[in-house]
Amino acid sequence: MPTSEQKTYSIFCVLWGLATLFHLVAKDPWPAPLLSTLLAAAALYLLHRPSEPHRLVLLAVLQMCESWTTAPFISNHWLFTGLVNLTLLQAYTRLAWAGRTFAVEPGVLYRTFAPIVRLELIILYFFAVFHKLNADFLNPQTSCAVHFYAAQLQALPFALAGAVPIYLTLAVEATIPLLLCWAPTRNAGILLGLLFHAAVGFNPISEFYNFSSMIFALLFLFASLRLDAGWPSRRLFESARWEGMPFSGKSSLAIGAVVVGLGLLFALNNLIAAPAEMVLPLWGLYSASLILFFVLLPKAPPVRPAFSCRPWPVLLVPLLTGLNGCSPYLGLKTETAFAMYSNLRTEGGQSNHLLVPAGVQLFGFQQDLVEIKDSSSGFLTSLAQRKLMLPFFEVRALLQQHPNTSLTYERHTGPSTSPDAQLRQPIPWPLRKLLYFRPVAASGQQPCFH
Repeated sequence: MPTSEQKTYSIFCVLWGLATLFHLVAKDPWPAPLLSTLLAAAALYLLHRPSEPHRLVLLAVLQMCESWTTAPFISNHWLFTGLVNLTLLQAYTRLAWAGRTFAVEPGVLYRTFAPIVRLELIILYFFAVFHKLNADFLNPQTSCAVHFYAAQLQALPFALAGAVPIYLTLAVEATIPLLLCWAPTRNAGILLGLLFHAAVGFNPISEFYNFSSMIFALLFLFASLRLDAGWPSRRLFESARWEGMPFSGKSSLAIGAVVVGLGLLFALNNLIAAPAEMVLPLWGLYSASLILFFVLLPKAPPVRPAFSCRPWPVLLVPLLTGLNGCSPYLGLKTETAFAMYSNLRTEGGQSNHLLVPAGVQLFGFQQDLVEIKDSSSGFLTSLAQRKLMLPFFEVRALLQQHPNTSLTYERHTGPSTSPDAQLRQPIPWPLRKLLYFRPVAASGQQPCFH
């Protein structure tokens, strides 16, 4: 009979596999079709028998391969998914090496990686809030919070005036990790996180359900559920076949319907005009079912300790997570730095952050800005029309990818000698894989960008 810890591991695997499927649905078209197809197959393979660790390892390896292949053009949540998968692989490798066997026990694997991944999620929430502590996010005229709330009104028609959406966003995103860190309020933090990210998933501007589905899986790592006794856990689990799905009866049918629906969407991925319109009802069913599932299950005493720093090599990935979040302030990349829709500006020797000045930057990638005047590239022309600049590094990378592009530009900072020769110099591919920069306003306030 599987232990409660093994069942919790299987639940995480189901949610992790479904998060991968939601991500793939949102990608239209798939940037790496072969790897994306294999990734979808691996997710379904994991969902079939989530209690088998080698299936989670296969999904993690394929996700990291797909991310590196398409990097740097990946989303924040997919980069963070890669960091979590790196933690999973690190834990599995350590256990397999110590036991001299690939047959790692799922409960032990869960105990090994869960405390580290919990820490990484807290780091993600920290930067999601910290990046928003800037003048332009707090300004109702430019704030992404107001921008997204205005779009959200199409689905949830109730009005909040002025700066209320700004401070409500900051309050909720800051409260969730604080509640998760304190054992007595942990279940409240999970529920608040589920409700908040379920609502965010319906925003019509972007496919946020891919981000929210990933967060759902990670929030359940904080849950302490009684899965071995009591109602409704007995009805949910006592007849389950744990070599297969960890759910039974109506729960299996509901999860199965989600899986089949997502699978059909994959088959139609390049044929349908607006996949989000088909996914949102499915997202509503999925998020509502998961929230109900969490509310109904009996709760056990909270996990203690929730986080772990031993042995010290396990801190490698959390440190990488923190370094990634610090990138804008170090003068490194501004995309995929967990600064999504935060109005943050750190480029060109300017900083709109309330706490971090531009002078602390150690690297000069953000200092050298290029203003586009005219170009044969539609993307660069659109930047010129919107009075937006790009770091010189990013323009070089674009020209390396499209060498026949013509360009008229003004370089605002940096060396003035032989700029064209520098512009056509190739960028080492590892550096391009790691660095990616967003456009920045030529003057005035920083508008709402990803």
